[in-house]
Amino acid sequence: MGKFGLNFFKPTEKFNGNWSVLEHKSREWEKMYRERWSHDKVVRTTHGVNCTGSCSWKVFVKNGVITWENQQIDYPSCGPDMPEFEPRGCPRGASFSWYEYSP
Repeated sequence: MGKFGLNFFKPTEKFNGNWSVLEHKSREWEKMYRERWSHDKVVRTTHGVNCTGSCSWKVFVKNGVITWENQQIDYPSCGPDMPEFEPRGCPRGASFSWYEYSP
């Protein structure tokens, strides 16, 4: 979090004719936010939805359900004279988890 952390942001006095006021509110929403992005495991996979590229994906799984996916970016280099192919992935692959759970 850095050198100062949250101690850097300390309450100050009211200013500007009391137009700006500090309020101490609940931070319960942070727990929900952190739980949303938590996961049990990360699986390396490829999408087999009529795919010929076989691009590698990181699939994040929570309670046995795919929560989100990221493209892998660890393909070997093509050399200094060629552009890199990373990240690989197409819209079809990015929507794979939707197809997985749709009727």
